Amino acid sequence: MSDSCLPAAFETRDFYLACFLRCVGYKLLDLRPEGRRRVFVFRDTDARRGDVMAFYGDGASVRPLAFSSTIKGMKALLHNA
Repeated sequence: MSDSCLPAAFETRDFYLACFLRCVGYKLLDLRPEGRRRVFVFRDTDARRGDVMAFYGDGASVRPLAFSSTIKGMKALLHNA
């Protein structure tokens, strides 16, 4: 598969932003090591900038139980990666 066929990606090291993005429907493409840390790689979308700004600007909303469940799942992914 050539690089031109790969989907555009958005990367973050922010665990809670990654959990939020999963909650609102972003597809996790990869969890790549970077030293002792991990980088979350998501399929990018046209709405991503607005979603990230809403998260950091405290203007986003997700279902609390879904967010909690996503946090647990992402922690499991980190510890088993």
